[in-house]
Amino acid sequence: MNIPIDMQKIVVQTIVEVGMESELADTVPDILAELTKGHRCKVKAVEEALSAVFECGADQNSCIVRFLLLIFPKSPTSEWGWSRVGWNWQQWWGNVDKILTSLDPTSAFEALCELLKSIEADSGAYLPHQQIWEPKRLETVRSALCKYGGFLEDELSAAFDMELK
Repeated sequence: MNIPIDMQKIVVQTIVEVGMESELADTVPDILAELTKGHRCKVKAVEEALSAVFECGADQNSCIVRFLLLIFPKSPTSEWGWSRVGWNWQQWWGNVDKILTSLDPTSAFEALCELLKSIEADSGAYLPHQQIWEPKRLETVRSALCKYGGFLEDELSAAFDMELK
């Protein structure tokens, strides 16, 4: 793909829209991740396209969750993740927050819960036991869960069964 940067969002958005309407919908996040990892499109173009496609709605096929999982940054102590110079948790989380904010709040809460559980499953360790999930990052995630779910901090544990401290 030799698509000008200013046109990438439109092309990626079309890929997502057409792909999600086909029997190949489950491959869309893998395609997006490969386009991103292969430097065929910018992460920002995918972020903007996903935000536009799912705006104020829900991601019933877990396209967003799968894409965000596939671009999760590799840490020095993990066996998996996307290893790219300059790609780190802060950049990844910026994309997560922007994409999830475009969803219906309940859907954003459910997507973030699913994403965190997928990260734990792929890592084989609880988030607080992983080096990349330092306390400030866990606090950021707890705050996002409270925001999307409409919970107070002390109510979160009743709605979310993972340890984030």
